[in-house]
Amino acid sequence: MSFASLSGRRILITGASSGIGREIAMECARAGAHVILNCRRSVQLAHEAAAEITRMGVRADILVADVGCPQDRSRLIEQACQSGAPDALVNCAGADTLTTELRQASFSEKLSALLRTDVEGTVELSRALGRRMQEAGHGVILTIGWDQSDRGMEGDSGELFAAVKNAVMGFSRSLAVSLAPAVRVNCIAPGWIRTAWGETASEYWQQRVLRETPLQRWGEPRDIACMARFLLSNEAGWITGQVLNVNGGAVR
Repeated sequence: MSFASLSGRRILITGASSGIGREIAMECARAGAHVILNCRRSVQLAHEAAAEITRMGVRADILVADVGCPQDRSRLIEQACQSGAPDALVNCAGADTLTTELRQASFSEKLSALLRTDVEGTVELSRALGRRMQEAGHGVILTIGWDQSDRGMEGDSGELFAAVKNAVMGFSRSLAVSLAPAVRVNCIAPGWIRTAWGETASEYWQQRVLRETPLQRWGEPRDIACMARFLLSNEAGWITGQVLNVNGGAVR
């Protein structure tokens, strides 16, 4: 069996149609997992991802739900648990306040969207599925934080993401204690990752990223996916309650 194999695992990944979520789904499939892709609106992208996963010789299912909506969330939980609790949950769904129509919204509207999806969605899904994993005697939960949450960044985006992602990071530590020893919970805190916003960022931001990152490049979604694969695997069996920066060495 290969290092960090996920063969035989059934893994639910929210926000899996694009960006970091999609790449984590792909990496889990490469590791042999049966992947359940959740998306809210990008159903065609989810089907394209599922087709690519199927070509790898593993199973992919799609569950359409808005994790920020309580009714959708309840339905997602029941559908994901039809054949028992999934072996793992990866919380990648997040409100995009940088590249969608939300970028024109007020600070308050952006905060509400982020709290609904990134915080409430992550907390409620993780608690509900975590209890079912605990009853099954095993499971892994991953959340997504932000490496600058505890250092600070100027501007609306810095204030928004610090408030929201610090909540997720603190929750993850507490949930790890609540669900131990049966279920492990960890949080990945990405640095500057070249997702939709990074691909169109201005020259100022391109240069700032290089200046602030000792490894002198943008992170790629696969950099996060490889960490996720490791944390989901048995090789990470003594790691729980941690926030792990994946950020090219940025320390200030």
